[in-house]
Amino acid sequence: MPTPRRRHHRRGAALAVDLVCGREVAEGDVDAVTGHVAGGAPERASGTGAKRFYRGRWYYFCSLECRLKFMATPDEFIEGAAPGA
Repeated sequence: MPTPRRRHHRRGAALAVDLVCGREVAEGDVDAVTGHVAGGAPERASGTGAKRFYRGRWYYFCSLECRLKFMATPDEFIEGAAPGA
């Protein structure tokens, strides 16, 4: 299975490539906790992207829209990723 391209941007944060649209997504921004909801679960900023765990790994997306497109046909996007991309 090809692995999406990863780079680092300012302050050494990892960048993942959104398999749906090809944009770079800062993993740390998506994972950042901005607070906690009443039940204690972590709350994250809605405008920083999204992620999805599929077949043993995390995939990062620039938006909820791209995440939803991926969820409809994930294997199509994974197989379409260029090797080493």
